[in-house]
Amino acid sequence: MENLKVLIVDDAKFICELVSKIVSDAFPQSVVKAAFNGEEAQSLLSSETFDIVLCDWEMPKMSGLEVLEWTRSQPQYKTVPFVMITSRGEREYVLKAIHAGVNDYLGKPFTNEQLVQKMNKVLGKQAAPDKAKQAKAAKMLQQERAKVEVTPKSVSKPKGMANLRVRDQVFKCAIKDMSLKDVLVVVKNAGVFPQVLDQAVIDIEQLSGDSVARVNGFIQMVQAADPHINSAFINIKVTLVDDDPDKMAHLSKYIASVR
Repeated sequence: MENLKVLIVDDAKFICELVSKIVSDAFPQSVVKAAFNGEEAQSLLSSETFDIVLCDWEMPKMSGLEVLEWTRSQPQYKTVPFVMITSRGEREYVLKAIHAGVNDYLGKPFTNEQLVQKMNKVLGKQAAPDKAKQAKAAKMLQQERAKVEVTPKSVSKPKGMANLRVRDQVFKCAIKDMSLKDVLVVVKNAGVFPQVLDQAVIDIEQLSGDSVARVNGFIQMVQAADPHINSAFINIKVTLVDDDPDKMAHLSKYIASVR
């Protein structure tokens, strides 16, 4: 596809660099630009014209949802493909994005092939958001909120537990140590575990049980917990790449609560 102009919006520079490389390799003649928050995205979208937007959800200053809503309010971007690339894959988030006019949704972590397939899919059929789908999403959101109002809060998970998501797998793990730069977790040795430099997302249960700190990173180290070949547990160290102040505040509170 010639002369394709792509805007990547993500507060994690590591993700922007990764997505830029994937897009440039798949579409050699494309022009790729990056914004590290919603306001930068707004400025670029106003001063230039882009053929597709690849946007994160959780960012400082403006969320990805707010960027999407603003983009759809601009006449020149009514039909431009908008793909939400985020670790927020919960039903409520997906419904909100559909209601706001997203074209597609890609969960982190993702493979090169998954991203390119999503781009080809939405670029192949540019059209205004489906009003019927938007209305259906709005109705389903109302139903979800009604359920929350009548359903008691679930019991909190054990302190120090998390989910590590890598590629298409989810690893239940215990947090051994953590800082604002990296986290060390331990998982049971089931014969399958992440590889060094894989993209990763860690879901951390807060002590209150009311919210989850979801952090992006990459696998820095995979190591047997015991010094023998049949080690029952595997240590995994994840380097964090998020720059979002809100996420850092969540992590600071979590770290303070377990020390």
